[in-house]
Amino acid sequence: MVFDNLIIRARDVAKKYGDEQVLTSFNIDIWKGGIFGILGMSGSGKTTALRLIAGFDRPDSGRIEMSNKVLVDDNDWVAPEDRNIGMVFQDYALFPHLTVEKNISFGLNKDQVKNGRVEEVLELCSLKSYRNKFPQEVSGGQQQRVALARALAPNPEIILLDEPFTSLDAHMARDLREEVVSLLRSTETTAVLVTHDQEEALSVCDIVSVLEDGKIIQSATPQEIYLNPVSKNVANSVGDPNILQGESSDGRVRTKLGTFVCAYDGKLNVSIRPECILLKLDSKGDYRVRDCIFYGHDQIVTFENKEGDIFRSRMGPTTIYESGDAIDIEVTEVTTFPT
Repeated sequence: MVFDNLIIRARDVAKKYGDEQVLTSFNIDIWKGGIFGILGMSGSGKTTALRLIAGFDRPDSGRIEMSNKVLVDDNDWVAPEDRNIGMVFQDYALFPHLTVEKNISFGLNKDQVKNGRVEEVLELCSLKSYRNKFPQEVSGGQQQRVALARALAPNPEIILLDEPFTSLDAHMARDLREEVVSLLRSTETTAVLVTHDQEEALSVCDIVSVLEDGKIIQSATPQEIYLNPVSKNVANSVGDPNILQGESSDGRVRTKLGTFVCAYDGKLNVSIRPECILLKLDSKGDYRVRDCIFYGHDQIVTFENKEGDIFRSRMGPTTIYESGDAIDIEVTEVTTFPT
């Protein structure tokens, strides 16, 4: 079957380093023009997946295609330099002895340089004033721009970004992330971003794929991943939900925070996001505040029921909650999935 807009397709890809099985039956589809995220904890296989797509490593088994042509399978192999894939590394991997301009032009052929591609990319990435500086003479954010510019310069079909903002402080990472996303979208560049940062994945990507134990366990839009996770592990990957055990019959599941409508019968996990639990100070309430952490834009209120079970709510900043306060709760939304 041919997919006109499919850039990368991986099927049943496996990779082992020594005795460690890093990827097992890794499957993913990357479509033209989007920003795709691979979200996973450290050690889940994110970077390995990128290295296999880029051609820096070879899978033990499975098949990877690009634009309906085989990159690697049991019989075929396309070298990294022949894949037309750009890569932005976590540590930037810039050449310290080359200027910004020379770093960007590295890997371009004479015709591309002659036709002004370097000037075009310097302008595109707002780096013209840094062209004669060396990487160690510019900030971490500027180094990241140079790494992105170098990856964009050859006009690749796809760019792979390996945790590109991890080494930056929070404020710089946010600002640069917005710039990079704007740049990728304005140039209609297909990109794959791997990250352990759930906020980054949800805010940047069109499709998020959650990677666990070497395989993708759910791929969907950020909204779908967040609101309708297929399992407890996915729910924990994209937030800090309250996970309750429940027993369902006749389309209703009973939990320690109330009874809710559901689509399954039997034993269930019930996920309730902290922002879906509304609190109200009530001297006759059945719950008590244990702790409150104030962040400015919101606050996390930890509370307990009479049995001592602990839950979390995310509330706005205006109401002050103190330890021992009696409260009542309202649950606005739940997600259920089998145990």
